Amino acid sequence: MHMDQKIFTLHLPTETVSCYLLLTGLADQALPLNRETVATLWTGEPGALETALEELHRQGIIGIPETPNTPLRLLPSEMWGN
Repeated sequence: MHMDQKIFTLHLPTETVSCYLLLTGLADQALPLNRETVATLWTGEPGALETALEELHRQGIIGIPETPNTPLRLLPSEMWGN
């Protein structure tokens, strides 16, 4: 999945957009989209990562599974905001 330019039109906080870009970069490299991998690469505060992930989930940009070890899912932009 490639980064969708629509992310820049949603007026989301910088940390949220950064988190999305990190997730799409991992996906493009076929690396796991789990919290552990993302947290290892995140350069901001851990709390900011959780806030960004929750905002992406609220906006319908990612799916967060209920099981902690299950990968996050990037959702198609047609589903965003739904």
